[in-house]
Amino acid sequence: MILTLKELAEHLKLNERTVLRMAKNGQIEGSKVGGQWRFNGSQIDKVFFKKPEKEDDVPLEVLTRSRIGIPVSRLIDENRIFLDMKAKNVDEVIDELTPAALFNSLVLDIKDLREKCKKREELLSTGVGNGIAVPHPRDPISSLRTLGCFVIGRSKKGVDYNAADGKPVNYFFLICSQSIELHLHLIGQVASLVNDPTFMKAVKAAKAPKDVITAIMAHERAEFLKATQGTEE
Repeated sequence: MILTLKELAEHLKLNERTVLRMAKNGQIEGSKVGGQWRFNGSQIDKVFFKKPEKEDDVPLEVLTRSRIGIPVSRLIDENRIFLDMKAKNVDEVIDELTPAALFNSLVLDIKDLREKCKKREELLSTGVGNGIAVPHPRDPISSLRTLGCFVIGRSKKGVDYNAADGKPVNYFFLICSQSIELHLHLIGQVASLVNDPTFMKAVKAAKAPKDVITAIMAHERAEFLKATQGTEE
């Protein structure tokens, strides 16, 4: 289960500021997108409510270490990029990003996926501000026929999406996966992408889906080189 900062604080019976400090200090793992934190509830439980047996004691850094390294470029293709969205509200956005022609071959029940994404929006909008939203089902989709799915949409006019800053949303990054761990990884990948001005400029100027894929690969290559240089140092 994916939890917001408020939900996790209530779950752990802690002050939100305490949880936020723990996240920033690396004591618990979370992903931040557009100023909003998301946490893996099951993973947090393993950290805070471990079994007493010594053989079950696992170091925090092992529990919180991501073992999923799938790049976004492996989970997207031109058929999953929509650069001229017509949607005018939240429900229409979800429907347009999950066309039957694409998702009928990816999930057993496309209506269920759409309903879960819409219920997630009713709980708390995934419009994180700055014209960006990250629609997703709150829990993993076990019937997904692939490890994960990444869909990008662009609305030139913008959509009233109940975003955190109250502004229209122009860019949508829909994700769904078979596991919570991959979900958090993808949230992190989205955060990395949307916080890259070069990538967002490329998406805004893209004339065809292939332009977006080129921008994603350029971003991933730059991040890889940055990580490699950091290791060498």
